[in-house]
Formats: sequence, structure tokens, C-alpha cells
Amino acid sequence: MYQPRTGNPRTKNHRIQSVFFILLVVAAAYILLQSPIFEIRTITVQGNRQLTPEEIIKFSGITTGNNIFKINISDAEKKLNMVPLLKSTEVERKFPQTIVIHVEERQAVALLAVKNSFIKVDSEGVYLQKGQMASALPVITGLNCEMDGPGKPVKAQYLAQALAILPEMSRVLVQKLSEIHISDGGQVTLYTIDGIQGRMGLPEEMKYKCLIFEEVIDRLKEKGGEIQYVDLSNPRVPVVKYSQNPQEGQQ
Repeated sequence: MYQPRTGNPRTKNHRIQSVFFILLVVAAAYILLQSPIFEIRTITVQGNRQLTPEEIIKFSGITTGNNIFKINISDAEKKLNMVPLLKSTEVERKFPQTIVIHVEERQAVALLAVKNSFIKVDSEGVYLQKGQMASALPVITGLNCEMDGPGKPVKAQYLAQALAILPEMSRVLVQKLSEIHISDGGQVTLYTIDGIQGRMGLPEEMKYKCLIFEEVIDRLKEKGGEIQYVDLSNPRVPVVKYSQNPQEGQQ
């Protein structure tokens, strides 16, 4: 007599195990998302110097009391990357109750004279924020700047060349400068706080020119007399003009 075959017991067991596993995962996910053990209690910020931890946390949109698994890390990083002073960011979960925000801030290196005001820019020419003449930063003048707002690069001919001059200078010389002027033809003139001009010519061999400029003004000021300018268009034969002496001398 024919007897119909019943289902394979192994297949039935496999299905039961699969359903049980899914239910177990769902239950575990529910517990993780609802358990107070995973509520955010601490948010720490690392790498900041200009912005306060409170400001950065506010920009991120992350708050304590929320479940650590419900935080959208990518969304928080996007919000932080919109802050002009922040160059890069990373948000990290540290279980069970801590969020760590790592930031790299942009550092202002100069002021740009723009439309009767000043803005701070970093070494990449990114507009950071408005600045004041009273700051310790050198002022770059003579450029026709176009801006799209904070956090965006400033567009200007010769801006990259002007910013590239700063790393070629010693920190002492940078502190002595009040202005870096770029002419329409790209000629560079440095102005010290004492009013001495450094006529550097085109932005070539700037490290050598800046070294000679610093040595010349330090050495000649020791001898007395007010220096009007030092012409370093040819850095091998610098020309010095004294305010009280109309004659030019070579150093």
C-alpha cells in the first residue's frame, strides 16, 4: 500500500531554529535600544583649542540621555564638517555610555583685507571668520578676493603664492611683520611693524630672501639710523635705503 511521505524532520528543525534565531536577534536589539545601560552619559571632545567642547558638542547635535546605538555617526560628522574652523572630524562610540568627538581645527595664518574689513584664512586659503587688525596675524593686501562664505576657499590671484611665503619665514620674522602686499604683477613687498619695507620682487627663492631680509634689518639697526627699505629683488646684492640718508648702499 502507498503511504505519502512526510516532511523531512531535519528541514522542520532547521526552520524552527531559524525562527528562534530571528526572534532572539529581535529581542536582543530591542533590549539594546531600550536598556538604560546604553544611554549616553558622557561626550568628550579631543583636539580642540579654539572652539570649546560645549560648542563642538552642540554643533554635532548629540545629547546625553539618548541611546548610543540610535546616534547617527555619519550625520553628526556632516554637521561638524560644516563648521568653518573644523578641518576634519571623527565621531566614535565607546561602549557602553560614551561618545568621543575627535576634531582637527583649522589654524588662522593671516588676515585678508577684504571690502574695508578683514577675514582670517588658514594655509589653504579657507575663510575661517572675521578678524581684526589688532590681531597678531600678518595682513595680506593688494588682492582682489571673491568669497563664498565661511568654510569655503577664498578665490584670488596670487593668494596661494602669498600664503606660501609664510612657511618660508622664521617665526621671529613673521612676528615682526604687519603687512604682506602683493601687486597686480605678483611683486611682493613686506612691511615690518617698524615700517621697514622689504621689496622682495617675484615670489621666488623666498626662504633665502626672507633670511637675508631679517639679517640685514637686524644688523643695520644695530648700527643706528632708520631704514626705509631693503630691496631684495636680487637677493645676492641687497640694496638698503635709509630714511635719513638719501644714498643707497649695497650689503
